[in-house]
Amino acid sequence: MQFENLGVPKPTWNRISMVKLNFERLHNERYRMNFALLASTIALFTTQQDVPTKTFTEPYLGMQFTYPTTWVMEKTTTPTLTGSKKPSKRKPKVDKSRTLFLIPIENSLNKAELEVVRTEYHASIDLWQTIQLRESELDKTQIVRQWEQDILGVPMLFSRIDLGQKGGGNSAIVGLFYTRSSFKLLLRLTAPTSEIDKVTYQFNKMLETLRYTDGKLPQEDDPSIDLDPVGKKLVPVAPTPRIIDAPTKGPKVLFKAPVTADLVVSTRKITLRLPQSWVPEQAKDNVVDLKEASLTAPLHLQVFSSLDSDLAPTALLKLAAKDLNEYTTVASREDSSQKINSAGCTVATVWREGKSSSGDLIVGHASGSMGEYYFLLTYRQTDKALAKADRKVIEALLKQISLETNP
Repeated sequence: MQFENLGVPKPTWNRISMVKLNFERLHNERYRMNFALLASTIALFTTQQDVPTKTFTEPYLGMQFTYPTTWVMEKTTTPTLTGSKKPSKRKPKVDKSRTLFLIPIENSLNKAELEVVRTEYHASIDLWQTIQLRESELDKTQIVRQWEQDILGVPMLFSRIDLGQKGGGNSAIVGLFYTRSSFKLLLRLTAPTSEIDKVTYQFNKMLETLRYTDGKLPQEDDPSIDLDPVGKKLVPVAPTPRIIDAPTKGPKVLFKAPVTADLVVSTRKITLRLPQSWVPEQAKDNVVDLKEASLTAPLHLQVFSSLDSDLAPTALLKLAAKDLNEYTTVASREDSSQKINSAGCTVATVWREGKSSSGDLIVGHASGSMGEYYFLLTYRQTDKALAKADRKVIEALLKQISLETNP
């Protein structure tokens, strides 16, 4: 089977097959992965705290991530697009450029490599798996496992293979960021098979910092939607403009909601401020339940510090991802971009509606950050009509909610 016949560019390095797994096998493999990550986390814990970092920007995809200064960016090549000159026989353009990072491995003289690549792809996940399967068969590599990981609300399609003796006794982890864009981010982490778990922890910490330069959240790709074709020349994505010398309009008075609840986060006292009609209940440590007369289900709220927890956007998406296994089908998911409310709190939401094994299920999550502190809020309902009315009440709350630090 020829790769070109599928109408998809062939990367400059070997692909890995992605094979559909049944639920039981996937569950067992995730367990083994989590155990391996836990072991590597413990081993690296003392070396991962307070490590200086740098920021890498992929200008043509408009993405950024943060990485330790111990990583060495060895090579970044300029974009070189190739493709068929005849429109009737057009092949997808292949971007032959790449960025290569060298990553030190704990207690080893070896180094891992991380390649950052752009590839043109706009088709189904199944087709991507089929292409990788064919390439893996041709390259005689050994498939170890495949999985998906939620990054900013979009699946990263991961595969791991052992390259064997011909590959120097190395293993690789490859991830395609399945975003709704003609060019997609493709990552390849390579290390000796016996040591790849050591660098997987660092790799996953880097993925937690992945973001877009314009501050927006990506969408999952949909092959049924037409996208603009890749032009003759790649053009860098313009970041969100920042006004440095904005005209002075006088101080903005932030709204302070009258109802308060005192919480504690990492020994620090935090005051949660709520609009007049809201009642905090069962406040203990960093947790509190919120009620309002017209709300049919209580809200559960927790406060965290970004110094010892994930950043608010990452924490929100991880929280929303935990509910997914409760759904048999998902009818809709709505993600709002981050907005600053009248109290100066940066708020974002994720709403998901669908069917569970027992009937309708509507779940809403929200985050709100001020400085290093942020809250995560959860709402659950099984009645669509009640959820529709409750959502309006919750959205009104999020326009005025805030956090304050106390001495």
